[in-house]
Amino acid sequence: MDPLTILAVAKASYEAVKAGIAVGKEMHGMAKDLGSLFDSVAHITRIAADPKGSFTSGKSAQQIAMEAYAAKAEADQMMEELKNHFIGEFGIAAWDQVLAATTQIKKDQRAAALQAQREQEEMMQGFVTAMLFLAGAVAFLMMFISMLYFVFGR
Repeated sequence: MDPLTILAVAKASYEAVKAGIAVGKEMHGMAKDLGSLFDSVAHITRIAADPKGSFTSGKSAQQIAMEAYAAKAEADQMMEELKNHFIGEFGIAAWDQVLAATTQIKKDQRAAALQAQREQEEMMQGFVTAMLFLAGAVAFLMMFISMLYFVFGR
């Protein structure tokens, strides 16, 4: 996705969080919107760090880079406002705790995904080995039957 589309998702999440704050909704009640905002901002940050674009987008390199920069700047502003509100309500230690927990959860998720991928590769390798063994056994059995037929079949 392009940064402007991701920014639109971030804005929607941000507006939902702002609306929730305005009506006195607790932060934990807005976890889905907050998570979406954090994910969108992280995605925009990755794109802005390496704005490749697409040859089929019809946009110039400058346009792609400017869109990525503008989206990141706006996303950073939204996150700064959210951070200030959060710190005002819960304190800086709580904000640091949320960031540390987010980082740890992402590390755990990446590790779990890598482990699942390794397990899938091992299972596939076991399946291939079993199929090769079965094919070899069938070939050996066919050769043995052919040899018996040749020796005793006449």
